[in-house]
Amino acid sequence: EASVAEYLGVKHAISVGNGSDALTFILRSLQLGKDDEVICPANSFIATAWSIIAAGAKPVFCDVTDDFLLDPNDFQKKITKNTRAVIPVHLTGRVFEINLIREICNDHSISIVEDAAQSFGAYDSKGAKTGAIGIAGAFSLHPLKNLNICGDGGIITTNDLNIAQNCILLRNHGLV
Repeated sequence: EASVAEYLGVKHAISVGNGSDALTFILRSLQLGKDDEVICPANSFIATAWSIIAAGAKPVFCDVTDDFLLDPNDFQKKITKNTRAVIPVHLTGRVFEINLIREICNDHSISIVEDAAQSFGAYDSKGAKTGAIGIAGAFSLHPLKNLNICGDGGIITTNDLNIAQNCILLRNHGLV
């Protein structure tokens, strides 16, 4: 965990059972309610959407651009008064349009939760590594991912102490 945090340039890295747990625990740490919405790309693996549902919120699907990454223009159209977060997936090592999405999120007080399952080690044009861009990042260590282990695993990354502490509790049934 300490090595991953140092490599990615974040304060906290928390190992969990899989990438789905990583997303779900981050979203649960945001204390979402049944009326809250989380926007995600329509073409992502089902774990992105089911993590939103498991956290008690409603997924809102967004179109993608020709590179299969979240379309910032369609994302902006999907925002409502209930939008609390967006999960713009970094797909096959490609990093989503960070600057425009961050600007939109800042204007609407929306949290960016990175689905970085397929992007360990990828970075944006300014050198920020995935997992260190949003409020938190979720990595999968499934055998089919670019960084994998035998079996399954996941990593949560964040600079937010509250999210880190909540995720540590969630990964072990509330025990420290």
